[in-house]
Amino acid sequence: MERKDYLTTGELAQLMGITKHTLFHYDDIGLFQPEYINENGYRFYSIDQIEILNTILVLRDLDMPLKEIQTYLSQRSPELFQQIFLERESQITQQIKKLQTMKKWMQQQRKKIKIAEQTDFSTIEINTYPQYYYLYKEADPSSTQSFSKKLNELITLLQKNNPYLDYDIAYFQYGKNVEHGIYDAYDNVALLMHQKPSIKNCQILPPGKYLTAYHIGHWSTIGETYERIRNYKKKHNLRTSDLYIEYDVVNSFIEKNTDDFVTQIEVEIIQ
Repeated sequence: MERKDYLTTGELAQLMGITKHTLFHYDDIGLFQPEYINENGYRFYSIDQIEILNTILVLRDLDMPLKEIQTYLSQRSPELFQQIFLERESQITQQIKKLQTMKKWMQQQRKKIKIAEQTDFSTIEINTYPQYYYLYKEADPSSTQSFSKKLNELITLLQKNNPYLDYDIAYFQYGKNVEHGIYDAYDNVALLMHQKPSIKNCQILPPGKYLTAYHIGHWSTIGETYERIRNYKKKHNLRTSDLYIEYDVVNSFIEKNTDDFVTQIEVEIIQ
């Protein structure tokens, strides 16, 4: 054996930017084996094997399983090469789309937090909102498990059809209860979205002017904020729709202290 024509495991690993353990593993599974092993058990690879190893590393970077790489190497042909790369190209396109969607979702979350940091939660204001979309399910008011189950069903449905579409978890309160001082009649759960999901039973909140208030603290004391809303409506002689919308602005996702949670309450103003 001409030593100059061979590389040790360490030399080949350093040359290719991998570890010796990677080469040991490839040898163990029969994917890429040394051309020569001396009497002391040391592995030696020929210069000619570098091209095969580089092929393996390229295919591995394309997330091809080692077993599939092994099959390809034993059956490789121009036709199989074209087929594999066409399949991988399609997968990469999907991955890029997923990452772009995920990036957009992250940007939306950062934007929400920034807006929350700049908002005066002590005020009641009138805001103009665009059309919103929502998915809705009724839930058993006496069962926390029912709310969790229905919410999970909605999230699963949305993620199946529109992964990483931004949404807020919302609850609807009804004017007939609010006007009678009943602020905890929760019998539904919803997902509120700015973008229309590709789901048939999606419903619409109309664009328009909405009376907006913020409740700071645990939801169990949210009646205090509804009283403020009722007083504001009376003072300014405002008529509103029968649908009050609650959703979190600051929740356990970004704040650990429940006293600092913020719930936004909106109700459409009827002109």
